[in-house]
Amino acid sequence: MTFLFLRPMKKSMTDIQSTDPHNSPWIRERLKRQFSELVRLSFPIVLQRLGIMGMGIVDTIMVGRYSAQELAYQSIAYVPVVAVIVTAIGLMMGTMVLTSNAFGAGDFKACGRIWQRSLPYGFVLGMFGFILCFMGEPLLLLLGQEADIARGGGVVMQAVAIGIPMTCVMLACTFFLEGINRPLPGMVFIMGANVINIFLNWVFVYGHLGFDPMGAEGSAWATSFVRTCLALGLIIYIWTMAGHEKFGIRQKVDFRLHKWKRLRHIGYGSGLTNGAEHMGFATLEIFAGWIGALTLGAVAIAYNVYGIPYMIAYGIAGATSVRVGIALGRRDHRDLLLAGTCGILFNIILMVPLLAVLILYPAEIASLFTREPDLVVITVPLIVLSAWMLLFDSLQTVIGNGLRGRRDIWAPTALYFFSYIIVMIPLSYILAFTYDRGAIGLFESTVVASVISFVLLTARFYYLSYQDFRSPGSP
Repeated sequence: MTFLFLRPMKKSMTDIQSTDPHNSPWIRERLKRQFSELVRLSFPIVLQRLGIMGMGIVDTIMVGRYSAQELAYQSIAYVPVVAVIVTAIGLMMGTMVLTSNAFGAGDFKACGRIWQRSLPYGFVLGMFGFILCFMGEPLLLLLGQEADIARGGGVVMQAVAIGIPMTCVMLACTFFLEGINRPLPGMVFIMGANVINIFLNWVFVYGHLGFDPMGAEGSAWATSFVRTCLALGLIIYIWTMAGHEKFGIRQKVDFRLHKWKRLRHIGYGSGLTNGAEHMGFATLEIFAGWIGALTLGAVAIAYNVYGIPYMIAYGIAGATSVRVGIALGRRDHRDLLLAGTCGILFNIILMVPLLAVLILYPAEIASLFTREPDLVVITVPLIVLSAWMLLFDSLQTVIGNGLRGRRDIWAPTALYFFSYIIVMIPLSYILAFTYDRGAIGLFESTVVASVISFVLLTARFYYLSYQDFRSPGSP
């Protein structure tokens, strides 16, 4: 892709030596800066994403050790709940993109306006999620689940639904902090929330300090309480943080609907993208529920295991989006291209060792989640397959977030829809039921879809970069 770096030659010799992309020191300096910024940004974002995932892991482990049946209730309950939250993450993505663009352009007051508008926007989105998830049992019955699974899962859904509005408010705060290059506070708050979540799970799931054992429902109540406290804590921090005047945190903001247009526009595409991808994964869990409660539990464990390293990739993706967004704000096409490319390379460097761990130690990992031998046997091959899924799914996540950072919204949405709805869902059904491959077939279809998505999104990113350098006035 070196031809993309060509620039007009009406420069002094000094300028050419310092900025010519064919000059090795120039390339080394740019790469060094991009990787150092990715590490600086991604480290707290990764820990923050791992912290969010960690709460789910704790819930799964503690409920799984309490009862395999309760784990099945929890697993099926989180199919629609996570679909709602993942879609909300996409709908809120405009906060990060616009904040990083404004930050890169030096318009710091605009960052504060974006955050203030994001709070009510997130809460309203969360209320829609609350209404949907509070339906609980009827919704699960509509999805074809057995009566007992639908009843137990419905109770869990209702408890989690209470915390969804404040979860979306929390997202507005963390995305704002990441957009202004301050992800560390969000990480600290998430780590503290994990400690509280472990304690509350111990109290509510197993029944301590005078409480009756509540199993999966108790874990759900703990989650809602922790997320609400987390959102309130982040609001207080941002309102009082050093530099709040610089970013106009307390400025009077125009809340008329047309002022929210760009925030909503970016969110629509990202929300559909996240929704399409997760709809595919949620359908796989529904298929697992059709196979049986034991298979559903195995799939839930495998997804949780996969989710730990995937959150690292998600953090890298967030950092990549910020770096691309800042470069876009500066109209620096070279930095934009390098930011996306370095994000891909950095992700590969970190994912390969984690992939090896999943392939080499699947039985040991599965045993951390359950003591039931039958469940371990079903889970082990799924963990091995999730390693390959991790490599390509993480790569497509990074490059997809790079596209979001440059405000390319609808084309990636179509590519995600093709990969995870048009390809993955029919393929998973054929492999799992027609060819009787069960849960293994479900995971095989995911690997195929992730490869397709990565190839298509990568082609899109580099095509747009090529167009950038062909445009008139390109630096």
